[in-house]
Amino acid sequence: MSTQISSSGKTRSSVNLVRSSHSWTEAESAAGFVLRYLSPMRKQLTVVMGSTEEADQALRILLTHLVSAGFGEHRKGRLRDFLARAVKSCARARLTERGETSADQEKDAGVNLDPKQWLVMWRDCLLERAWRALERMQHQDPSRPLYSVLWTSTIHPKASLDEIAAEVEKACSVKLDQVRLQHLKLEAKAAFAQLLADEVVETLENPDKAAVKKEIQSLGIGSAFSGLTV
Repeated sequence: MSTQISSSGKTRSSVNLVRSSHSWTEAESAAGFVLRYLSPMRKQLTVVMGSTEEADQALRILLTHLVSAGFGEHRKGRLRDFLARAVKSCARARLTERGETSADQEKDAGVNLDPKQWLVMWRDCLLERAWRALERMQHQDPSRPLYSVLWTSTIHPKASLDEIAAEVEKACSVKLDQVRLQHLKLEAKAAFAQLLADEVVETLENPDKAAVKKEIQSLGIGSAFSGLTV
């Protein structure tokens, strides 16, 4: 992410969609990498298995397999597709463990994995990871409350600059005038978009610019990049 100040005093921000080229297929530890995405997997498995307890047992099977075998020959494509298949596989394995291996039960485990529902869970996970990364940036430099500014602006889209400034001061004890707040809003938006792009990159096998743009569109997160140069 780069931020420049023009001669007119306006902040211009841009996002490098391929700043990071680290793909999930290059992860040294399959289990360690997948642990980042337990939230959507656990939610989906809870729907499939009927309880969080059974979801956790299915995840145990999956993580044990990844520790011993890694990604294996499945190390390709999009991570979200790999994990969708993994969710189905470990759900069936858990049914087998319970002695419930009928064809109908295996079929049900697959049918209940709604692709649209999984996409929403996956998108929410990436957004949450980007928000947490932005929050860590703020912790590193509390004088630049990027997270608080963007979060407040997001949850109160109709709030005035003065109202946002008041909420930010209440949240992190940093007083901002309108000019400083406006600059931080633009900087925070660019920083968040960059963090989100980095998240997307790591979930693709070949994360070139075209592939990242396509995945952003597929996930419906294009609004995070509106008004920015990519």
